[in-house]
Amino acid sequence: MKLPFRTNITIALGLGLLLMALSTVTSYLTINALLEDEQSEEKIQVTVVLLDRLVSQFKTAESLQRRYLLTNIDKDLAAYRKAGAGLRQVLLGASGLPTAGASVEDLGTLRGLIARRLDLMERAVSARQQAGLDAATALVGSDLNRQLHDDIEELAGRIKSAQVLTLERSEQNARRTAQTVRLLILLSGLLSLGLLGWSIRAVIRAQANSRRMQAELADSEALSRAITESMADGVITATPDGLVVNANSAARHLFGYRLKDLLGQPVAMLLPARWQPGFSAFFATLADRPPGFKESDTEVMAVRRDGGEFPVNVSFGDVNVGGRRLFTAIIRDISERKHIADALRDSEAQLRQLTDNVPALMAYVDSEQRFQFHNKAYEEVFGLSREKIHGKTLLEIAGPEFYSQISGHVQEALSGYAVRYEREQVTASGERREYVMSYFPRYGEEGEEDKVIGFFSLGTDVTELKRIDRMKSEFVSTVSHELRTPLTSIRGSLGLVSGGVAGALPERAKSLVEIAKNNCERLIRLINDILDSEKIESGKMQFELQPQELLPLLQQTLADNEGFAAQHQVKLALHAPRQPLKALVDSDRLLQVMTNLLSNAIKFSPAQGTVLVLLGRHAGRVRVEVSDNGPGIPEEFRQRIFQKFSQADSSDTRQKGGTGLGLAISKAIVERMDGSLGFTSKVDVGTTFFFELPEWREAPPITAPMSLYGINRPRILVCEDDPDVAQLIGMMLDKAGFDADIAHTAAQARDYLRMESYAAMTVDIQLPYENGLELIRSLRQEDRTTDLPVLVLSVTAAEARLHAGATVVVSDWLEKPIDEQRLLKSLRQAIDSPRTHGRR
Repeated sequence: MKLPFRTNITIALGLGLLLMALSTVTSYLTINALLEDEQSEEKIQVTVVLLDRLVSQFKTAESLQRRYLLTNIDKDLAAYRKAGAGLRQVLLGASGLPTAGASVEDLGTLRGLIARRLDLMERAVSARQQAGLDAATALVGSDLNRQLHDDIEELAGRIKSAQVLTLERSEQNARRTAQTVRLLILLSGLLSLGLLGWSIRAVIRAQANSRRMQAELADSEALSRAITESMADGVITATPDGLVVNANSAARHLFGYRLKDLLGQPVAMLLPARWQPGFSAFFATLADRPPGFKESDTEVMAVRRDGGEFPVNVSFGDVNVGGRRLFTAIIRDISERKHIADALRDSEAQLRQLTDNVPALMAYVDSEQRFQFHNKAYEEVFGLSREKIHGKTLLEIAGPEFYSQISGHVQEALSGYAVRYEREQVTASGERREYVMSYFPRYGEEGEEDKVIGFFSLGTDVTELKRIDRMKSEFVSTVSHELRTPLTSIRGSLGLVSGGVAGALPERAKSLVEIAKNNCERLIRLINDILDSEKIESGKMQFELQPQELLPLLQQTLADNEGFAAQHQVKLALHAPRQPLKALVDSDRLLQVMTNLLSNAIKFSPAQGTVLVLLGRHAGRVRVEVSDNGPGIPEEFRQRIFQKFSQADSSDTRQKGGTGLGLAISKAIVERMDGSLGFTSKVDVGTTFFFELPEWREAPPITAPMSLYGINRPRILVCEDDPDVAQLIGMMLDKAGFDADIAHTAAQARDYLRMESYAAMTVDIQLPYENGLELIRSLRQEDRTTDLPVLVLSVTAAEARLHAGATVVVSDWLEKPIDEQRLLKSLRQAIDSPRTHGRR
């Protein structure tokens, strides 16, 4: 059926308009799809470029970090810091990275891995600066470092591959869209020609952008190759057949080859001939490994072109280039590290050989009391092998009984004090040996300079020396006693002869008898001095200490030595205060000391000279001085003046007489009476010898307590030698509601404690005649006072606390000057607290 023309025209026009509309809509939709594909491609290209920049910047920072770790040069550190800053800037830009074709999680993970790797790199740099190359190498070669490196490369490769795949699909869509546009142009005719032109122009522009992106990718690849070339470690790439396809400059320099000499050659040629079969078999197994595998820290021997062998550390992996699987080997020369390790082993072996041949116990014990070093002598004494001692504790090696004897000294050494003591020990062979032990604390380094991290132990076997010393003492004692009997007879006989019992003697005979008598007396004094010296050393010299007024003793000594002074034409003078001065002394021994000092002063004084004896106080103690105006003591002799048989010159014995024992004996006697002996001297001016003793103070009678308010207040015993301080403490206590009894000595304190029960007690450390710590120890051993709260009040409280043993249980340690509020607070806490709780 034919339609009217108008209808046909209308239908045609309508169809044309419909076709035009459909063409327009379709073209519009198609072009929009093409634009979206182009934008998608641009995003993908941007993503790939930023990703390549990120990886490239990361590898640059990694290479520069490793270069700094090897060189430790500030310039390299600055370069690494700059690269790290650039990498962080790229990381910051990557936070807004487009994610077309890749998941946000992968990009976030990549940023996190790079940030962690940067942190580890910073730690390696810090380790290089603080602990050296070995510590930094340990961090760089750690499993975590390698895992992060592998994860970054794997994830970056995966993201890049995903982006490239998305880009290829986008390009395919673009081509299909272009074909659709061409069909629409053909169907739409002239109406679609303009749209086609516009589409062609858009396609051309998209292709230009694609070429630009591809050029940037090529530049990125070139940069990656440049980074590989700049790496300090050698990198060799090979085919699955083991043929070299590339080697960076570090690898070429390491092995001494040019690149063209390596390409196409088997990798096994870089190993010694004896290693090549095994390596070839190993390399053949790499093809069976899964893609992306990593095998690190394989140590092998490599060979240079000149035939020289050297140790290397090799890490293996694989890469995919253009669909072709290749294997990479990162090679590091470890010759220097091996050399250092060998040198350390040799040094340790030499040290051990040296210490093993030293006839002494030598060891190092750490803060946990574990043996970290010991010599062979320890193994012989304890009868244990090296393995059974190293790493074990002192308690495990010594056993509970023996450890209890030395634990106090060990704790003192670990507290930072040098320790020296003597001990007896039964060896594994059953011998009883005597050792002089010395402990020397060792302090930490790099921020731990004030921390004791262990101590060195040195034990000298003095068994034979002790035996010889005992033989010597026994010999001297025996010989001296055997000589006294005949000398007594000789002296008595000479005295009788000299006195005329055999008749008057001729003058010549009388002179000879007098010479014999004087030398006999001299020999008796020598024997007595030797016996006194032996008694002092063996601790057998007896002392009968009694409170004595010193002035009468000094007057007696001067009277006894008047005759000797007259023989040397020397005058004796005594100056003393009117107030009596007393000390706790053995009067006979004090006379012996004064006789020695006066004898020396008289012998070395010039004729018509004066020896002055001065009695007085000095620093709270009684002081006796004996001064002469003789030649003085030579500087070189002063260090050994108190040693036995010491004299300034051998001619002194002939000219002045004497044994050289008098000063040594005098010093020992004074120290046994809790005193000290010293001297001052000026050459050609004179010498003053002096000794100081604690002044004896009469203790007040034990009477009623100081209470003013009745008998219901807590009673405190105050043990304080200074009367003024004792009175002050008593007033403080009385004001605070306590009664106080005052004891000036340890003996008085014990008397009070026997008669009265006390709520608490204060003790001064520096008591006369007995140390305050000794008093506390003795109180803890008595049932009546074992739980008595004790407060230490002393100027040396802190020092005493460090040296106090486990038996000195004290409620609190308070320093002088006394803080009244703290004293009263500590006292009330001690009284209210359980009696068994104390501070050591």
